Amino acid sequence: MKITTSILAVALMLAHPVLGQADATALETALHGKPLGLRSYSVDPVATYTWLNGKLVPGAIQLHGMAAFFADTVRQKGSKITIEGQSSILVRNEGKLAPMGRVPMRLEIDLQGADAATVYPKLQAELFFPNMQSALGSLPEFVSDMLPFPADGKFQSTCHCSHIFQDGKWVKLTENDPKLTAPGFIKMSKNPSLNQMAIDAKVSGTITLIYYVNDIGRVDEVWLAKPLGPLLDESAAKSGRENLLRPATYDGKPVGTVLVQTISAN
Repeated sequence: MKITTSILAVALMLAHPVLGQADATALETALHGKPLGLRSYSVDPVATYTWLNGKLVPGAIQLHGMAAFFADTVRQKGSKITIEGQSSILVRNEGKLAPMGRVPMRLEIDLQGADAATVYPKLQAELFFPNMQSALGSLPEFVSDMLPFPADGKFQSTCHCSHIFQDGKWVKLTENDPKLTAPGFIKMSKNPSLNQMAIDAKVSGTITLIYYVNDIGRVDEVWLAKPLGPLLDESAAKSGRENLLRPATYDGKPVGTVLVQTISAN
């Protein structure tokens, strides 16, 4: 997957003021071609939302990521607003922020009978961060020191620490805390079709996923750190959720934590 380092990489960090728009045409004009950070951090091919009580509520997300969304068109049909565009995972390449490929993505907003004229002025601010710097700064704590991921896959935590979820909150531990036992695979999910998918797509390489593993060993969230191709990324994430894991423990007690897995496809 191609990594682009250009003027676009600089543009990723520039502020884009949020202004209320009156209709689909005005919203399309405001969004078109600009790198935008989704507040939901979804990188699913289709991200769904519902307008409820004056707020935008995201639907279930299968795959999260630190990505830039580029809107192409905004259309409304009945009580549904659709924003077609492209998504690009951000990585660090030679110390610079860079988009890695572009894949189609669609945002679907169900108005639930709300008056579109009252929704449009709020929609940009509800969907997107004011700029990419805000998106980066608002990453969840357990991935904030890991994303954007290095393009070469050679990861080292910027905080030289570990994160655990304990008693309803994230706790930062010093690196190699002796009381922490990392999660482990009891049974790793197999994905025999992944290599054939890579052959069909004429790509080869690795996919890096970050899992939030809860205190019973279940994968609750999957973050795409380094992509290879949309169908392969989705397939790898689906398999990742099926892994059977032993949860991490801290001082002998099960805790939630983060696990990084790199998957080869060739």
